[in-house]
Amino acid sequence: MKRQVRVLARALALALRRQTDVPSDGVAIHYSRTVRPMFWVMLAVNPVDIVMVEVVVKSVPVRIALLVLEVLGALTFLAIVATLYKYPHSVSREGLRVRYLSFFDHRIPLASIDSVRQASRSLKARGGVSVPEEGVLAVGISQSTNLSVVLREPRLVDLGRKGTVEITQLDLWADDPRAAVAAIRDELPASV
Repeated sequence: MKRQVRVLARALALALRRQTDVPSDGVAIHYSRTVRPMFWVMLAVNPVDIVMVEVVVKSVPVRIALLVLEVLGALTFLAIVATLYKYPHSVSREGLRVRYLSFFDHRIPLASIDSVRQASRSLKARGGVSVPEEGVLAVGISQSTNLSVVLREPRLVDLGRKGTVEITQLDLWADDPRAAVAAIRDELPASV
């Protein structure tokens, strides 16, 4: 929980400084273009909740408590929206960094990557991080991935409360999969 709060606070700080969390020698691979409008609509609805509480609840102490909770909730959601922009996937000399909002962040060394290609996959899971089949980790958006990274050897990935999984393939979503494939291939060692 503390880690999550730090990650969200950092996303807000990056937004205020107009920076993105990508290494100076890295290339951002954005993944959230299709879901951003939905997040902004959800954030825009929050003031309606605040007005409803003011109109419906008569008790002043309860209204104040609910107002504080609503403001904290709005701030948290604003931080989640900031992660859509400020925490993209990225590739650099350090490796491929795959993210999902503030909930998932995993780095893969370039030497561990065997190949990368465009490949569409529909997921049963609603989004986020899932294991659609043994050995495959999917980091999807809107129940889809469009990029597939095959690893040279099995790799353990910590999924937090979901446990640890061993993968040989990572499927993810990129807003521009063609550019993402090119950016990753450009960083791979010449032998790949």
